[in-house]
Amino acid sequence: MREQTVNVRSGHKEAKVLFKKIRVLAAAALVLFLTACIPVGDQQINSDLFKSRQDMEQRAAMLHPGMTEDAVFEKICISKGKFTHMSLPEVQMSLYGNSVVQGSPTQLDNFRRQLMAYQGYYLPYSDISDSGSLGFGSLRVNKTGYVLRLVLIFQHGKLLQASIDGNQDVNQYEDKSLFNVLLQKTTGVSF
Repeated sequence: MREQTVNVRSGHKEAKVLFKKIRVLAAAALVLFLTACIPVGDQQINSDLFKSRQDMEQRAAMLHPGMTEDAVFEKICISKGKFTHMSLPEVQMSLYGNSVVQGSPTQLDNFRRQLMAYQGYYLPYSDISDSGSLGFGSLRVNKTGYVLRLVLIFQHGKLLQASIDGNQDVNQYEDKSLFNVLLQKTTGVSF
């Protein structure tokens, strides 16, 4: 009987030691998980139209002032319907870098008439990769990539300017609450 009691006690001690080892391993795994780099999500716009940023730049470089609208869209191999028509203030911002114009009423009227002869189109193109590292109750997101748009300005049906606007090198960090990230991923709603 005494032998059975000793075996039970030693089995109980072994179970305690095993349980402590499992807890330490679980804690280590949790810490490793919480500091791991995890993919959060990628954001791509019109990635089916361009192979890369360099492809976009090469196509824009093939365009020259004076080309007709049809020739421009044929040269870049993208239909006009994929582009978004720009408003006059957007065209003005793209050409002159600001939306405020000063001058006499006659000068402003002439400028407005000149601006009315312009037609602008843009096509957004972005490729942002998000990766994150977990902390206790928070998620640090690193966004890398680029957010660009191809801008085409025409005057009387002839290309006046073709440019690529936007952020060529996105590298941002953002801290988010882990609860909000999980809620957004599961329901699509963020607070």
